[in-house]
Parts: sequence; C-alpha cells; structure tokens
Amino acid sequence: MMKYSDAFTRNIQDTFGTSGEVWLQSLPSLISELERKWNWQFLIPAQDLSYNFVGFGKRNQDDKEVVIKILCPDGVLEKELQWFQFYPDVTPEILGHDSRIKAFLMEKVRPGDSLKSLVRQGKDAEATRVLAKVILRLGKPVDAVPKPFRHVREFIPTLEKLHGKVPTELVHLSAFLFQDLCMTAPQDVLLHGDLHHDNILSSGDSWTVIDPHGYVGDPAFEVGAMINNPLDFYPQGDMQGILETRLQILSEELPWDGQRILSWCFCYSMLSAAWSVEDRQEIPENLLRIIWILGQKLS
Repeated sequence: MMKYSDAFTRNIQDTFGTSGEVWLQSLPSLISELERKWNWQFLIPAQDLSYNFVGFGKRNQDDKEVVIKILCPDGVLEKELQWFQFYPDVTPEILGHDSRIKAFLMEKVRPGDSLKSLVRQGKDAEATRVLAKVILRLGKPVDAVPKPFRHVREFIPTLEKLHGKVPTELVHLSAFLFQDLCMTAPQDVLLHGDLHHDNILSSGDSWTVIDPHGYVGDPAFEVGAMINNPLDFYPQGDMQGILETRLQILSEELPWDGQRILSWCFCYSMLSAAWSVEDRQEIPENLLRIIWILGQKLS
C-alpha cells in the first residue's frame, strides 16, 4: 500500500471528495500499467506532493532516471504537454504520455534541487534574481488564446469570493487593478502561471521549469506566484523588509516598472487567497499579512 503525506491526502480529499479518494486508491495500479507500457521501473514518490502525483524511477533499457507525473482528477494533460512543447529550451524532455490516465514520463534533471534550496540557505535575494531571469526566458507572445489555455482576465470574478474574508476596499482595489493591468498589457504571452520556487529546478549550471498552470496574459503576471512562496519555508524576519527586497530585485531585473510589478504581486496574492477560500474556506495567515502589506503600499 503506497503511503502519502497527510497534506497531499487532505488536498485531494478537500478538493475532489469521493472522486479524489478513488483516484488516490487507483494510483498504484495506474503506475503498474504505465511501467509496462513504457518499460520503466517506479522507485519512490516525490516529497511535498500537492495535487498531482509525482514519482521517480528508471528506464529498464538504460537505467536513465525518469519522473512520472499523473495529473489530479481535474488536470488537463493536453494543456501541460502543449506548454512544454512551447518552451522546450527551459523544460525537461517528455519521454511518453498517456491521455486516458492523464500521465506523462519525463527526464529527471540533475542535480534537480528546487529554487527553494537557496531560500533554505538564507539566500532569498539570490533566489529572487534567479526567478527573475527565468521569467525573462519565458514570455513568448501569442496572437490569440490557444485552446485549452485561459486568459488571466477570466479570473477577475473569482475575487468576489473574498468578500467577508478581507476588507471590501481591498477586493475592489484588486478587481480594478486586475482589469487595468490586463487592458494595458504590452502584449499577451503564454504564461507559466505558477512560477514559484518549487517549480524551478537546477539543471547543470542552469534552471529548468516544471508544473505549468498555463495561462495567457500580461508577461508581468509571472511575478505574482513567487511573492508568497515557498509556502512551507517562507523567509524568517521582518515581512515588510522581505517583500520590499523582493520587489526591488524584481524591478531591477525585469523590464517593467515597479508599480506594475507591485500591482501584479498584490492581485495574484488576492487571487491565491480566493482559491484558498474555494478549496478550504480560509486564507493562510502568512498570505493575509502579505496582502495587507502590499495593499498598504498601493494605497
């Protein structure tokens, strides 16, 4: 019987209910089926699973290290594969995929440490500069929103879920800014959409990107996900000072003005809070503090 962390199990149960329970129970048999199909051997599950299952193994013919990813019940395999194809220079090689199981096998990059490792070493400023440089390697423009991607403006109504959870003026401010930022974007690009420390892995002397959400919109939208991450190892100390340093570095490294970067960090944090309300009917305390500080800087 495969064991999962309490956090992973709770995420799946809270989000998907009975269908999530069935999915969790089916994972061992799904992995066995994929082992036979792609001639590889499953070894261990990844740590810190959130909503999708990820594990490590090796191919039988050459002992090449591989990673298996099985998407959660509402995952869209085609979207993730299409995103990887759009950014082959910054993503691992896809070795096989299965549309029915919603799974794919990809190469394991080495050394494979996430950008969170720098934060753990007390190097948050360095991690922020790396993240900014990764953003610059993305941002390919699109003429129209390709299926099955969504434009980020579609998330504006989601902010309404925050009424009664955060001050009304912050909800109104985030909706206004979100709309204005979308309208004034220099161009629409294919976004990662969840570009934080756990989704950037060391690969030789460079960095590789995984786990895209896949949206279309303003390229500056990408700064938002990192501002309240890593969720499980946020830098200790003065929160306002941490945020100001991060914002300053992003402004130095990226081609957008500081106000636009601040505004997207605030809007994305509010959107994250709304998603948290959807999933768990509550907002993490750390995220609330970040929203308050960013909102004060905007006022």
